[in-house]
Amino acid sequence: MSTVLFHCLPRILSGLSTRLNRVRGSASAAMLVGLGVMGLSVTGLSGCSILPKTEPVVFYRLPPVESVYSRVWTPPSLPLTVRIKQPDSSGLLASNRIAVIPADNQLSAYQGARWASSVPILFRDQITDAWLQSGRIQHVINDSKPLAADRELAGSLRAFQTEYINGQPTVVIHFDAQWIDPNQRTLLASRRFSVTEPAVNPEVPAIVAAFGVAQARLSQALLEWVLTQPTEQKEAP
Repeated sequence: MSTVLFHCLPRILSGLSTRLNRVRGSASAAMLVGLGVMGLSVTGLSGCSILPKTEPVVFYRLPPVESVYSRVWTPPSLPLTVRIKQPDSSGLLASNRIAVIPADNQLSAYQGARWASSVPILFRDQITDAWLQSGRIQHVINDSKPLAADRELAGSLRAFQTEYINGQPTVVIHFDAQWIDPNQRTLLASRRFSVTEPAVNPEVPAIVAAFGVAQARLSQALLEWVLTQPTEQKEAP
């Protein structure tokens, strides 16, 4: 018998006693005893919950993007329409849980905390916002709408979590980027990007702030990389 049920038993028996006094001497009394013992008196349990209390959940978004580029307008460096796709991911990295590896490669998640959207959408939207603010690309869209594009940024998100490195909580992001010509269905370039950012303390708000810095650095590195890619494909000999 569970501890919760043990504490609820006096209330159950009290309810049964009251009912027995009302129907004492009748055949229904014996039936009531049997039902009360077997069913543990649903009425008596109504005031004793055996369900665990729901833990409150706080939803977080990444901090707003701050562009490192001048706000003075200049012609875009890449006169193309670029689509940012959701990265491939799996397991915890495909959900809205805030992942952490406290020790021994045990992938877990912070309790009572969630991202405001799934990690792939969070990742895609932050890059989209950063690239739009930079003004370095003529048009930046994402894969939420079926619009035509000259290039696509796709890839696989291998890590988006907190790890303890030498006892220091550190945000780790690994992204295998792919630069694609969607019209020719051609992979033009690929590269792995890795970013780490230590958090000032192990509390969730500090972890989220570190994620914001790490993601902004990654978006910047991705932008600089695609700006070095040729805008025209070389003709095959």
